[in-house]
Amino acid sequence: MKNRSMVVSLIGRPNVGKSSLFNRIMQKQHKAITHDQPGVTRDRHYGITTIDDLHTVEPADVILVDTGGFYPERIDERGKNVEEENANKFFNIMTDHARMAIQESDLVLFVVDVREGALPFDSTIADYIRTTKKPFLVVANKYDSDKQLGEEIDFYSLGINSDELFTTSATHGRGVTLLKEKIQTMAHEFAKGALKNAPEISKGVTPREEVVSKIALIGAPNAGKSTLLNLLVGSERALVSDIAGTTVDPIEGFFDLYFGHDAKVLEEDQGFSSNDGLLFRQYEEFRRNNADVFQKMVDAYAIEEDDDKNVGMEHFEIDYELTTLVTEDLEALEKKSFDKNYEQVFESEEESEDDASVEVSASAEEDEGSFWRSIHIIDTAGIRRQKTVNGFIESQSVYRSLRSITESDVVVVMVDATNGIGHQDRRLIDISLEKGKSVIVALNKMDLMKTRLPDEKAKREWLENLRRDVPWLGFCDLITISAKQNKGLKQLRESIKKTILVRSKSIPTGELNRFVFDLVERNPVIAKSQGAKRFKVKYTSMIKSGPPTFLMFTNKSQGIPEHYRRYLVNNIRSGFKLYNTPVHLIFRTGNDLADRMKKSKMAMAMND
Repeated sequence: MKNRSMVVSLIGRPNVGKSSLFNRIMQKQHKAITHDQPGVTRDRHYGITTIDDLHTVEPADVILVDTGGFYPERIDERGKNVEEENANKFFNIMTDHARMAIQESDLVLFVVDVREGALPFDSTIADYIRTTKKPFLVVANKYDSDKQLGEEIDFYSLGINSDELFTTSATHGRGVTLLKEKIQTMAHEFAKGALKNAPEISKGVTPREEVVSKIALIGAPNAGKSTLLNLLVGSERALVSDIAGTTVDPIEGFFDLYFGHDAKVLEEDQGFSSNDGLLFRQYEEFRRNNADVFQKMVDAYAIEEDDDKNVGMEHFEIDYELTTLVTEDLEALEKKSFDKNYEQVFESEEESEDDASVEVSASAEEDEGSFWRSIHIIDTAGIRRQKTVNGFIESQSVYRSLRSITESDVVVVMVDATNGIGHQDRRLIDISLEKGKSVIVALNKMDLMKTRLPDEKAKREWLENLRRDVPWLGFCDLITISAKQNKGLKQLRESIKKTILVRSKSIPTGELNRFVFDLVERNPVIAKSQGAKRFKVKYTSMIKSGPPTFLMFTNKSQGIPEHYRRYLVNNIRSGFKLYNTPVHLIFRTGNDLADRMKKSKMAMAMND
C-alpha cells in the first residue's frame, strides 16, 4: 500500500461560491466555470495542488474536489414540463455526485453564504455530513468587507467550534490564506497516520505513470462522451444522463496504456531540425552515408536546373500522362483506405468481455510497470452550432471545449452513428486537423445500425456517403464502440496507443530521401509557376513529429499542382504508416538550402 494525498471536497448549496473558492485554492482562476446562477457546476471537478503557506509545516499535496449544489435528499423528478423534469434530474444527479465526493473525502469544506446566514438547508447538510463521520470545516464565503463583521456568528448554530469556522471572500482572496494554513496542518497530520489506499472512487484523478499524451473527447451534445470517459478511467468521474448539455465544464481524468518496449520510444529525443546547424549536420550525414541516392538526386536536380529552354508542348503532353498516373496512384490509396475503414467498422471482432482483462494484465505485469504510461483525457461539453449557443454559461463551455482541442495531442470525435456525422462534427474535425491534432472518430451506438444496414451493399453505400461528406476519414481510424454496453474499448485503446507512437516517430533521413526521390521520379510533374519546369526535390528533412512535418528543398516551391501535393502526402503517410494524423509539407527552394548550409558552415568555422 502507498501513502496518498488528502482528499478535500467542497460541499454546499448552489451558488455559495464553491467553484470560486476551488479556483482560488488551486490558484487557477478559470479552471471551473463560475457564474452568478445556480447549477453551473454539475460534475465533480478534481484538482491537485500543493499548499505551502505555513513555513513550520511540510508542504502538503491535496486533491481538491469541487461539486455541484447539494441537498441531502433526492426529489421527485416529475415536473410540469420537460424543462422542469430535466432540472429535477440534474438536481438528483448532482446530489448523488456530492454524496460520492463526501464519501471519498478525508476533509469536507462545507461552504455557506455569510450574507444569507444559516438556513435550514445548511443545518440539514451539516447533519448529513456528521452521519458520514467525516471531519468538516464551515467556510462562510462572500465575506467581502469588514462591515460584515459578526455576521458569521449565525453559523455556530450548526454545532461547530470556533476553530472550525472560517470567513472567506473567494472573489477578493480575503481569509483564503488562513483556510489554506488549516488545510495544510490537517494534511500534515493526515500524512502521519497509517498508510492508506486511495479510494476506488478516486481512480483516474491522478496519473499513476508518466503522462505521455493529452486527449480531448469532443462531439455533439449527448453523443456518449461522458460515458466513455468513465469507462476509460474506471470510475464515475463525469455525470451521465440522456439530457443534452449535462457536461458544462471540461472534466479531466487519467488512464493507463501498456506500450511494452515501445514505451522507451516516447522518452527518446528525436533530434528534429529545429535550427540550421542541426539541419546542416543531418544533411552532411545523409550525403556521406547515402552517396548513391544523394548523387542521383543531385544529378536529377542539376539537369532540370540547367535546362533554361522553354518547355514545349511535348512536356505538357507528358505532364498529362503523368497526371493520369498520379490520379491512378491516388485512387489506389483511396481504395486501400476505404477497405481499412470498412474492416474497422464492419469486420472488427466484437469484444465479448469488458476491460477487466486490461486490469488483470496490469497487475500481472507489475514487474514491467515501466512499460505503462498514463494518458490525460478531457471530456468536453457538447459543442453545438454557434447560432444555437445560448447564454454566458454555454458560450464559456464551448470556449473551454475549443481550448481543450488546442491543448491536446489527440482528439477523439464521438459521433452518434444513428445520426451520422453532422455539420458541427465535420467542423470540429476540421478545426482539430487545422491545429495539427491527430484525430480518431468513435462511432457510438453502432449496434443500433444493424437493422438499417442489412447487407454488404447497404454498408458500403453508407460508408461511401460518410467518407464523401468527410474526406479526412481517408486517414483517420473509424472505431465502432458501444459505450453503454462497454464494447469496442480495446480497439479504441489500440488506436490511441498507435496514434501516440506515431506522434513520437522519427523517420531516418536516408530512408526518407530515398522514398521521396522514388515518388518524384516514378510520377514526375510540371510545376508551372514562373516558368514551367519538371518538379525535383533536392533534399527532404523531417522537422517535427506531432504532427509529422517535412521540409522539402525543391527547384520549385510554388505552382505545385494540388493533386500532386496530395500524392506526396498520401504516399508518405502510407509508406511510413503515419496513422490518424495530418501530414504537413513545407516547400523551400534549393537556393534556400544552399544559403542555410553556407551560413551554418560560417557559424561552425567561427566557433572553431
